[in-house]
Amino acid sequence: MKSLWGQSSRYLRIKRSNFDINPKVARLLLVIVLLLIGAIFIAGDVGLWNLWTAQRRLNRIREEISVLEQENASLKAEIELLRNDPFAIEKVARERYGYLRPGDKVYRIITLPTEHGSDKSSSTSLDSDAKNP
Repeated sequence: MKSLWGQSSRYLRIKRSNFDINPKVARLLLVIVLLLIGAIFIAGDVGLWNLWTAQRRLNRIREEISVLEQENASLKAEIELLRNDPFAIEKVARERYGYLRPGDKVYRIITLPTEHGSDKSSSTSLDSDAKNP
């Protein structure tokens, strides 16, 4: 027999050892390995569970973006209206800040509390002086 390493007297000897595995143990090891691979596939860092939660988060963020874009468009329209329309400025001044023109009369509607006392009326900027309704 010739040597694989040249013409010397040394030979490459490979020992083969046969070792037998019980078929039940082999099946058990195979099942364990498959379960481990399945668990990693489902619950690992890039598993199905994380993919599913990331998809849900992405959908929520997309919904928030669409709501914010609608709000942004309405605020831009309000800005343009306030820049160009003096009546819109007057409306905001009257509704938000309680400004009045000379000669305007203010009517306050006071709701009476119920028997349980759970219905409390909220005060407005016009309620600064309780003596003069």
